[in-house]
Amino acid sequence: MKIAYLGIKGLPSKSGAERVVEAIVRRMALRHEVIVYCNARYTHPDAHMDGMRLIRIPTLPGKHFQALSLFVFSALHALFRGNYDLVHVHNTEACFVVPLLRSKYRIIATSHGQAYRRDKWGSAAKKLIQLIDNAYAWFPHMLTSVSKPLADEYAQRFGKVVHYLPNGVESYPIVDAQSAERTLRENGVVDSYVLFAAGRVDPTKGCHLLLEAFGGLDVDLQLTVVGDLSTLPAYSRELQRMADPRVRFVPFVKQQAELFGIVQRARLFVFPSTVEAMSMMLLEVASLGVPIVCSDIPENTGALGEHALYFRSGDSEDLANKLQWALDHRDDMQNRAMRAQQWVRQNLNWDVLAEEYDRLYELLITGACEARQPSS
Repeated sequence: MKIAYLGIKGLPSKSGAERVVEAIVRRMALRHEVIVYCNARYTHPDAHMDGMRLIRIPTLPGKHFQALSLFVFSALHALFRGNYDLVHVHNTEACFVVPLLRSKYRIIATSHGQAYRRDKWGSAAKKLIQLIDNAYAWFPHMLTSVSKPLADEYAQRFGKVVHYLPNGVESYPIVDAQSAERTLRENGVVDSYVLFAAGRVDPTKGCHLLLEAFGGLDVDLQLTVVGDLSTLPAYSRELQRMADPRVRFVPFVKQQAELFGIVQRARLFVFPSTVEAMSMMLLEVASLGVPIVCSDIPENTGALGEHALYFRSGDSEDLANKLQWALDHRDDMQNRAMRAQQWVRQNLNWDVLAEEYDRLYELLITGACEARQPSS
């Protein structure tokens, strides 16, 4: 089978949906011919991934025009120069090109969350992305979502079958402890710390809540914040203002193995997001056996169940109380972490999830699928 993937920035991945797609296509490349459309500004000309072809698409400058031009130019390339059995479109905001693609291909589309709920977009862009939700729902031949709450919401709103395929973890994650130690030392981080990490740090990630909560704790620990603070300068300045002398800011860590090394050394990992679909970061931290304190949004509680300690989303006072409890009950938190590690490795394994994607591909190619829910 010849499968094209469209809708992400590119590979190798750095964060977000790219991480999900990379995990899927690495496995698909063992059994199918895989083509991935990439932003030429994101994917280096020398980039190479075993068993697959990376097509670098030139894009227009500017945050909004880059994404728009990437999706349009990728779709045009697929139409006029491609010859695929199916196209897998990732991210709902890319689905406005599906009507074009559908004229030639069978289409499966995956929702990684509702982008208009993120603060990185202005009001006009958010309204436009909301409208594209309709394109995601109505035009592909098959729909999937990495979030169970979102899958249920789309099914209820549009009367469509939306297959829930969660994000997953590797059975044996690669950890680069030496690079992690070097990065921590260069940024003044000592051995014992509470950790926050995100690819792009925006207000929906909740870092400000953590800084407010941590500032009220009388503990001899550092708080380490890892991530890209450059995209929202005003928010970055606010975080710097809120930080007390125990806080260390570490720039975005590109290498996953190095980031995992930083995670593995943490006393606690705090995940205060107010908006998520199904966070890869959360699952990967759990797979590394690190205790987790996170917000009680359904996407988090649904992913980890009783294996994490939850605080009321958006409530910094409750977060402070839960952090203090977690630090005072180290054995209990470690037991939760061990159960979480076992849970995600057994139930959210990428090898198993890739088999499910492959099964859906076969159903799509044979036409043995319906996007609309059967009438009762």
